[in-house]
Amino acid sequence: MSEVESNSIACSKLIELRGCQESKITKRGKQYVVDTINEPKIVFKDGIGNGREMRFKRNCTVTITPEKILYNRDDVEIKPATLT
Repeated sequence: MSEVESNSIACSKLIELRGCQESKITKRGKQYVVDTINEPKIVFKDGIGNGREMRFKRNCTVTITPEKILYNRDDVEIKPATLT
């Protein structure tokens, strides 16, 4: 895991992963490089089943494990998402 991925949010189901390129698999999960040119976003259900959407403020990395998403708070904005 990258040292800058200091925060986490529960992820019970990954719904959409757009504009994020897988860079490597670590012991904790898959690490993705996020490039804002690709209009990245991650849509998922949180630990209690609510839809959430991650939007990125700048280029960064995130790690997705089976239970959570690890990220740097300064790079990400998390909002409620409407799931269809």
